[in-house]
This record gives sequence, structure tokens and C-alpha cells, in this order.
Amino acid sequence: MRDTENLNSQLAKEEATLAATNEQIEAAYRRIEALQAQITAAQEKIAATEQGIDKLRESAVTIEKRMELLREYMSMVENSPAPVAINTPAPGFHTPAPARHTPPPAVHTPVPATHTPVPATPAEPSENDSTAEILPSLEEAQPTDEIGDLAFVESLPGATADAKKEASSAPVTLETLDDEVLSHELLPRTQTFEEELLLVMAHHRKAIAPKDVARIFRRLDYTPKQSATAKTIRAQVEAAQHLFETAAEGRIALTGEGREEAQRLIEQLA
Repeated sequence: MRDTENLNSQLAKEEATLAATNEQIEAAYRRIEALQAQITAAQEKIAATEQGIDKLRESAVTIEKRMELLREYMSMVENSPAPVAINTPAPGFHTPAPARHTPPPAVHTPVPATHTPVPATPAEPSENDSTAEILPSLEEAQPTDEIGDLAFVESLPGATADAKKEASSAPVTLETLDDEVLSHELLPRTQTFEEELLLVMAHHRKAIAPKDVARIFRRLDYTPKQSATAKTIRAQVEAAQHLFETAAEGRIALTGEGREEAQRLIEQLA
């Protein structure tokens, strides 16, 4: 009898140990799944960052081209001759430009039948007048006609958008982010549901119940990449515990690292 009792007791202990071991195995599997989700999210962030780098490089090339064009035009303006001749007309030549382009009516008046010679207009220069050849017209003296203006530079690809962006106000931060910028500019440029949730939580600032996250997306008139159910939100929080944390009454909030990541994401997408 004692041997039987001892064996049953030993068997019960082994069963309890086995059950505990199985629980540890299940917990390890859950941890692996969470780590795999973090790896996937990190890979998506890497891909998004590489795309951002490519766009920045394209913008840098465009800016360099515009700078080169501006340097060329600055050099042309500096080397262009000053229109001194207009300010110092030759004696007897009082109205150079109007006389050349709009001759007096007497030039076009027909000669009378008596064939009396019509006196030449004193202000009209002759073809052999060297003064008329030296003095430029008003149109020729304008530097802008020689080199053109710089307005066409703004028509280069991306020039208008870049100019507006450079002339904008201070960069967007967590404190200055509003609903319009969030819903129309930042959220559409995100790559993952985690990034969307980061931006929404950072903008909301307070801890919120998972079931209310979908309501915030509806208020912003934005459809996330995944259905924002309470189950989906909790799974995302568990998969990225370094960014999200569970507060009182089951609400979720951003960790310090999560707020830093949200600010970095705003700077990247803005």
C-alpha cells in the first residue's frame, strides 16, 4: 500500500510539473509571436525610412539644379552692361525711341501735285546717322529683356512644392499637431497600423479604452489599415510593449519611447 501511495504521489507531482512546463512552452510561443510582430514592424519602418531617404535625395538634386540656375543668372546680371546711353542722349536727338517706332504723321503725308519737297522732320534720324546706330532703344536697354526673369525657375518639377514647404511656419510637433494635418497629411503617408495608432494616441494625449480608438478614427474621417477593434488594439499593444502600455481600467497609453517615436514619425512624414 505504501508503495502505491508513494507512486501515486510521485505521479501527481510529475503531472503538475508537466502542466507547468506546458504553460511555459505556450508562454514562450506567445513571446515568439510578439517578437516576430516587432520584427515585422521594424522591417516596415526600415522600408519606409529608405523611401524617405530616396525622396530627400531627389529633393536635394532638384535644389542643387535650382541653385546652379540662380548662380548662372546672377553672373549674367553682374556682367551685363549698364544702360548708360539712355541717360546721356546725343545733342539734337531728343526722343530716340518714339522717333524710331512712331514717326510723325508728316512722314506719311503724300506729296502734293506741285511736287514741292517736303522738309524733313528734324527729330527723325537719317539712315546714315551714326547716333541712331549707337543709341539703343528703350526695349534694348532693359536688362530683363536680355536675360529674362527668374520666374520660370518656379516651373521646374517640384520647385513650387519645395518653395511652399521651405516658406512654411515652424515644423509640426506633438503640441502643434491638429486634426486636419493628422487626417489629411500624416495618416495617409503611414505604412503600418502601428504607425497610425502611434499618431492617433500621441494626438489624443490621454489614456483611452481600446474600444474607443475606432471612434477617434471616425472623428478624423480616416479609415485605418486594420479594423480598430478592441481585440486588434490589445494585440498591437502586446506586440509593441516598448511603445504602448496598459493604464488603469484597461486603458492604453504611450510610453516615453512611444512619444519619442511618434515625434520622429511626425518629422519624417510632415
